Amino acid sequence: MPHEFYKILHILGLLMIFSGLAGLWGLHVMKQPVAKIHRIGLALIHGLGMMIILVSGFGMLAKLGLFADLPTWFYLKMVVWLALGGSMVLAKRKAGLGVPLLMAWVALGTLAAYLAIYKPG
Repeated sequence: MPHEFYKILHILGLLMIFSGLAGLWGLHVMKQPVAKIHRIGLALIHGLGMMIILVSGFGMLAKLGLFADLPTWFYLKMVVWLALGGSMVLAKRKAGLGVPLLMAWVALGTLAAYLAIYKPG
């Protein structure tokens, strides 16, 4: 598959991750009784986004021929990926953090974009 296909999948996964995080955070900020199916749906969107990002990211690495010697930016992006995956717990349990939590997600997304575009190291 072409490199652009993997890029589009990667962006789709990114949108899904942030939609799931923001949606779950919003549900818990409202402090209203919410059907369990809504929380499960948002967690599913987040989890599928994580999987799509991982698969498309490795697809792009293969297309670029970078599997032999993985660059530093790859490891940094994996740390960002793990942080975004783990932050689902923060969205649920620490929703009261509010704006600082949202800003942390924006910072992680910006760092991931920087690493993807400039590929330092």
